[in-house]
Amino acid sequence: MCRWTGLGVRRSSKVPLAVLLAVALGSSGCQFFGQWQHRPTNYNLPLTVQLRMDQSIAAASVDYRDACGQARTMPIRDALESQLKTRAGHVFEHVRVESGLSPDAVDGVVDAALGFRQVDLFVPRKANKSYPATVTLGLDFSYTDNQGAVLYSKKLQSAATGEVEVRADSCDISGLDNVAQEAAAKLAEGVAEQLGTAIKIREQAQFRKLGGARPIQSAAGQTASPTHVPLSADSSTSVVPTQPVGSTSQLPTEPGPTVQLGPTHLSFRTIIRDDNQNHVLEQRESFSVEFEVKNEGTAPAENVEIELSGHAAIVGNLESPVTLGTLQPGDVQRVAVNGKVGTVSDVEQAELICALRASSNVTLPSAKKFFVAIRPDAGEAIEVLSVDVDQLPSRNGKSAQPHAVGIAIGIGAFRDPAMPGMKFAAHDAEVMGAYFKTVLGIPPQRVKVVSDANGLKDDLVDLFEQWLPKQSGSQQTTTYIYVTGRAVVDQETGVVLLMPYDGTLGGASRTFSLTRLQRALTKASVKQAVLMLDLSLESSSGSDPGRMVPPRWVQPDSGGEPDRVMLMVGNSGIQEAQAYQPGQHGLFTYFLLKGLRGAADLDKNGNVLTGELCAYVHGQVGAVAQAQAGNPQQTLCFPAAGERSPLRTIPVTKNH
Repeated sequence: MCRWTGLGVRRSSKVPLAVLLAVALGSSGCQFFGQWQHRPTNYNLPLTVQLRMDQSIAAASVDYRDACGQARTMPIRDALESQLKTRAGHVFEHVRVESGLSPDAVDGVVDAALGFRQVDLFVPRKANKSYPATVTLGLDFSYTDNQGAVLYSKKLQSAATGEVEVRADSCDISGLDNVAQEAAAKLAEGVAEQLGTAIKIREQAQFRKLGGARPIQSAAGQTASPTHVPLSADSSTSVVPTQPVGSTSQLPTEPGPTVQLGPTHLSFRTIIRDDNQNHVLEQRESFSVEFEVKNEGTAPAENVEIELSGHAAIVGNLESPVTLGTLQPGDVQRVAVNGKVGTVSDVEQAELICALRASSNVTLPSAKKFFVAIRPDAGEAIEVLSVDVDQLPSRNGKSAQPHAVGIAIGIGAFRDPAMPGMKFAAHDAEVMGAYFKTVLGIPPQRVKVVSDANGLKDDLVDLFEQWLPKQSGSQQTTTYIYVTGRAVVDQETGVVLLMPYDGTLGGASRTFSLTRLQRALTKASVKQAVLMLDLSLESSSGSDPGRMVPPRWVQPDSGGEPDRVMLMVGNSGIQEAQAYQPGQHGLFTYFLLKGLRGAADLDKNGNVLTGELCAYVHGQVGAVAQAQAGNPQQTLCFPAAGERSPLRTIPVTKNH
């Protein structure tokens, strides 16, 4: 069985490895279900199941604040219940929701309980205006057969982003219910995908279809039957790189375990090759899927075949199943299936799952999963999503920048309950601080991380005006400062005012200005500084909506001389800085981290320079912001590209 589903992608000016291999999804942990294609997948498993929804679903609601800052609650029960019932009907032949059913009346039970729920919405004032809103929902669900064995369990999250409308004469917010309904639909479709592809559930369905006895749990915990040897159990989710499309190197081997219950077992390798060898499958492009299947056992393997199904644009022109026949012990068969990409409506990342089938005496390997980038045409290059930025490389024991200083600030929670939060801010700062120590090679004692309640205005004053000067010395190299959170733009001067934990929307007395920060760098005798800002910006209280003064990033009296401070601004306009849900970071921050890991090494010399990092992040943020929300998010760098400044040639990370 080989199936494609759409996930998030991002664009880049350089195309790296375009195909990733992932083993079958696990039965534990929490997975984020990505971009929903509005095409419900039908699995039609010949099973009758009972759908039991927890009381948390019966009382399901999300909390938010209206345009007047008042707490509101919006019920989502009807949308969630309806979507779960509908999607369950796409997976199973019969779905029953009544209580008190006998175990013999059904083949299994799906239990579902609502978990995480959150609304990301910031409405600064009543006005005839639209604002972005994101609703994130989580669900815990499991499948238990009628013998009481849990065949699958999972934690899943999904998010939907849309526009809500606010009127100047009302506190009400319209359109949020539509966003919540889409989030519920995505979540239910994600549940359907997991249940419909779970190996043990599909095995039970196969036994049911053949009219045989249901699988019996052996002492080792594996499912066994006189008429069939099952696939291996679901393994934990992991992503490992394979050879890129077009590579002639040895095919990647399956990282997952193979259950060997009989004398004959198969292994297989798979690779995809595209016609123009640019690592991306494009509309109307020819491609091939190549398989190498080996009989590792001591007896013949009969009726061997490879099944493919899924995204119509990919598998619509592919032969399926691919019949290999009988493989003798030690035999290796290689086969290529040729196809042509059909209609592709948008740039996306598709998932390919491949599995073998054979006669009952054969032990089969776990299914293989690929992530493959597809797009309508050969336009701008895209980069396959890889949510690996939180995985830190090990230090080599020697600091690459022993005299540098790193400061990471992330304030996403506030003392004032009326202040909207920033979902990823604290985590962003934590990860960036870890990058300062590992990727940049700054000694841990010269790195400070400040988040949420530890980010009072007085804390920021002490950090920049007391602690930082003590780190200065004749050998000091570069100070790296990262700030994410909220800021206010003074509509008289354009000064950017950072919002501490104890800041309020009503006044500037508890803010810490960017001017003061830059002046502190000069007083601390900092040789040179790289300042990275991922801020949501709002105009100061009481300002005229018709007169919007743009942020002034470098003040004439700030002391931030052009040859001393480099600025990387992730959001230069008065708007919300976008989050990147698939990456679980702020959008600008996610690509900063990716760039620091090496993606921004545009000339491939092993070093990431500040100018390269600016160029990489600018291209990524602009493309993804437009693609995921339809709203631009303009990044800025000072000095700008083309300026001959030594600040653009600072080696942020080095090949050491």
